[in-house]
Amino acid sequence: MRNYTFRRLTEADLPLMRRWLATAHVKTWWENAETQLALMQQDMENSDIDMQVVSLIDHPFAYLHDHDVQTFGMPQYADLPRGVRVMSTFVGDADFLGQGHSVGYIEARVRDLRVKFPQVAVGPNSTDTRGISIFRQAGFMNRRLAATRDGRLVQVMTHN
Repeated sequence: MRNYTFRRLTEADLPLMRRWLATAHVKTWWENAETQLALMQQDMENSDIDMQVVSLIDHPFAYLHDHDVQTFGMPQYADLPRGVRVMSTFVGDADFLGQGHSVGYIEARVRDLRVKFPQVAVGPNSTDTRGISIFRQAGFMNRRLAATRDGRLVQVMTHN
């Protein structure tokens, strides 16, 4: 088991986030970097959302956030009760792709979250077969396909 560390996202991390959001492998699923950055900056002061930079041996390589399922009124999670955590993430440093790091840090974060919360949910795009596979490897199970506010179809998955 690798020793991943998680630390709160700060203003000083925004240039790194901008770089990561501009990479092709992140832009595929996290469109419009400037909008994403603005949301990150806005949410830094929101105690309902926990935004983390993921590192391995002091090298930051991924971003992850989680929040209560009811915080943003996302229709794809409407059937889940308050207290469930919704997680979203991406690997920013391409050197960390394809080596099992995604599964590793997701499992580590879920372990931490499950100490306090009954369930963790994710909603990768239904065409993101790689993301869905990673979440399955990390112990998530398909729950249902659901539409987001903007009409995208996502695979809602839960870790019980």
